[in-house]
Amino acid sequence: MALSSLNILKKGLEKLKNAVKDRKQKLEVSLAEKRAISTVDKQWLDNEANTVDEKHIINMLEDASDYERGVAKLDDKVKAVVMKLKEWAGGIAHKVADALRKRKCMRPLFKFESITHQPI
Repeated sequence: MALSSLNILKKGLEKLKNAVKDRKQKLEVSLAEKRAISTVDKQWLDNEANTVDEKHIINMLEDASDYERGVAKLDDKVKAVVMKLKEWAGGIAHKVADALRKRKCMRPLFKFESITHQPI
């Protein structure tokens, strides 16, 4: 079953969430108990552990009429987030890219048009 580009991003988001889950929960418990956390942990919570931007981008691309056009309209910072999600998806993204590459290689290089012979 081939996964769409949007599903690859969703898989990447899930992997990212799972990767930060334990540390994020521990830090949130510390904050709820009003215990101090380090500056590094605060920055991590605000940046790497915060998946709001990723969720928003996926929602934007879901609402777009066409995924490729939606991505083309994104600025460089948002495109970097899309690439990050693809990297988190790991092997899935590479399998889809390989399949697309193989399909393109199977296409003929030249398009032959029928030639009509006209009398001289």
